[in-house]
Amino acid sequence: MDPAGGHLGEMRAFLEVARRQSFSAAAKALGLTSSSVSKQIARLEERLGVQLLRRTTRRVSLTEAGHLYAERTGRILADVEEAERAVADLDGTPRGTLRISALPILGTLRVAPAVLACRARYPELRIDLDITDRLVDLVAERIDVAVRLTAAISPASLVARRLADDRRVLCASPRYLRRHGTPRRLEDLADHDCITLNQEPVARWTLLGPEGERVVPVSGTFRSSDTVTLRDAAVAGLGLANLPDYVVQEHLESGALRRVLPEYGTSKRAIFAVYATPARAAVRVLVEALAKAMGSRAAGTSKAAP
Repeated sequence: MDPAGGHLGEMRAFLEVARRQSFSAAAKALGLTSSSVSKQIARLEERLGVQLLRRTTRRVSLTEAGHLYAERTGRILADVEEAERAVADLDGTPRGTLRISALPILGTLRVAPAVLACRARYPELRIDLDITDRLVDLVAERIDVAVRLTAAISPASLVARRLADDRRVLCASPRYLRRHGTPRRLEDLADHDCITLNQEPVARWTLLGPEGERVVPVSGTFRSSDTVTLRDAAVAGLGLANLPDYVVQEHLESGALRRVLPEYGTSKRAIFAVYATPARAAVRVLVEALAKAMGSRAAGTSKAAP
């Protein structure tokens, strides 16, 4: 259905603005211009005779009437989309809109290629991929599949498929190892320059090895909030890094990075695809593509929390 058409189009535009608190972000999600979304909201407010949104130069927020309208229209659109999905799924061909949420880096390096491959194979699919570190509410935000990195999935109304373990890699460039030596045990990390995330005052690496989980304080001269930047710093010879395998795989294969202390290579977390049941055809093929892309050997599913 055309997101720009009629009362349903106005509802969709309003809900996107309400969820994202931004006209430009909503317009991007809907494939429209900001001015088109703004006009739809204006027509909707004029037709209803109430103000739904408060607009300032910095943000958009809901009025009391806006909160009520968002709750009711969210249910209406969910019912409409469920009806469309049910009809579209009758012959088992994946089609319709598929809304996906994935974490940064993981979403870019692993989820997006699998999504693109699905889209190429099934041209009747429409893809809305949101790469964000925000924990989305699958039901409220009408997300079909969320790819999450977590230690455990709690029982609930959703299903979780384990795609892969969160495999971690301690690594450094050959140049750094020539200059500073190769650590042989965890205690040696205290003598090395360690490249770390800057999200906590004191850097600590939680490592899972033969003796179980160990928390090791580390320090260094380079920190960043961006995982890819940490990898690039390691390649440049600035120190040791502790990174997901999917971030450094190509660099390990090329020799730009070398693995150290390989017995410490996983964490207690895993990568899951979380979705509602019963899963429609588009969801099923996407989850299978994700499992294949991430090398999952765990084909089972479990109940999951939203």
